[in-house]
Amino acid sequence: MLTTIRNWLRHRRYREGTTLCRFIAKDVRREILIVSSANIDEGVITGRIRTVNVLYLSHGLIPKPEFEPARELRLDEIWRWTGNSWGGLPDGTSIADQDQNEKADHDKKWSSF
Repeated sequence: MLTTIRNWLRHRRYREGTTLCRFIAKDVRREILIVSSANIDEGVITGRIRTVNVLYLSHGLIPKPEFEPARELRLDEIWRWTGNSWGGLPDGTSIADQDQNEKADHDKKWSSF
């Protein structure tokens, strides 16, 4: 009975052509464009993902990214975030760190003159 209700809710929520959106960190939003929900009963959909740091986007530090190519996604893993609670990039770095490293390299290069 519970499985039937769960599957009905999944079919309703994960319809083809629907875009789902959720914040997965305080400043990171993930959007999923559902391409196919044929295997929804097994907990798998085919979709395209776009993950963006909204602070970087709103300040013009990065362009709005395109959706990734379509791939199979497990429903229990689509909202998982591996980065910091205040976003940054998925590998744990941030654009601010990159800017500071570039500035340090620039200063080091010109300090020898």
